[in-house]
Amino acid sequence: MALFGSAYPVGKLGVGQFPPFAFAAMRSALLALALLPLWRLARPPRHLVLPLAGFCAAMGVGVYAGMYTALSMSAVVSPIVIGMQLSVPFAVLLGRLLLGERVRAVTWGGIAAAFAGVVVIAFEPALLDDVPALLVTALSALSYAIATLCARSLRTLSPFTMNGWMAVTAIVPLALLSALFEHDQWHAVVTADALGWAVLLHAALAVSLLGHVGMFSLYRHYPVANVIPYYVLMPVFGVALSLVMFAESLSWQTLIGGVVVIAGIWTVNRSTATPPRRAPADPEPVEYGPDPGLVVDEPGGRPDRS
Repeated sequence: MALFGSAYPVGKLGVGQFPPFAFAAMRSALLALALLPLWRLARPPRHLVLPLAGFCAAMGVGVYAGMYTALSMSAVVSPIVIGMQLSVPFAVLLGRLLLGERVRAVTWGGIAAAFAGVVVIAFEPALLDDVPALLVTALSALSYAIATLCARSLRTLSPFTMNGWMAVTAIVPLALLSALFEHDQWHAVVTADALGWAVLLHAALAVSLLGHVGMFSLYRHYPVANVIPYYVLMPVFGVALSLVMFAESLSWQTLIGGVVVIAGIWTVNRSTATPPRRAPADPEPVEYGPDPGLVVDEPGGRPDRS
């Protein structure tokens, strides 16, 4: 969770040296190269092509284009870290609307709390200029929720294959976005210092590869319900690192809103990871929000099981 949380303040350093779309494209290229020995351009089964394409578009392009754009727009990092946690309630809501999944009352309460906490942060007077960045953050969180739904059909696919295709297919769309909406990309590349390249390597390798290795090992040895609640530590680490790296200060309003968001996310994670018991005679299967187990290449928020 420390690695996932570090993606935001370290990413802020990255978009300070590279345009956000260009930074996201280079990150995807490095990740694709790092995964190539494990992935080897393995083709997915034909029936998984469409859900994999949806996952790649939402995760590889939507999430990272939105996240790095929001970081470049915002003067502070902490609200972006907290706002990205909306991916969890978004995933539950999409599961309810598109798949007809049943949602427990306690989960609805957690969703309401999470959205309320973000609203409290958005109306912080000192952050009013950053409201557009928070809206872009919400779109990035929605993209992650869409990726989560697509990923449910990919449970039989190797996580290296998933993330490999996600990384390689994101390079061209992100590069096109950079060409259309950004400038001086080549100047940024040739003038980047050692810190800029270290930040890029951190985004591609430390967060995605090392973070997921630890996550894989946890899911091999512990029940999902025991692991999922710890994901609320991601925004804690992200905010703490932002305070240290950028000397940010949290107002009481932002602090209270952040606590409400984290409490709401913990409630949603806990309630979806441990579904209620039902009578043995009930013949109908019950669905409980997004599957907490499918691992995806994500800098934060709630991953899923491979």
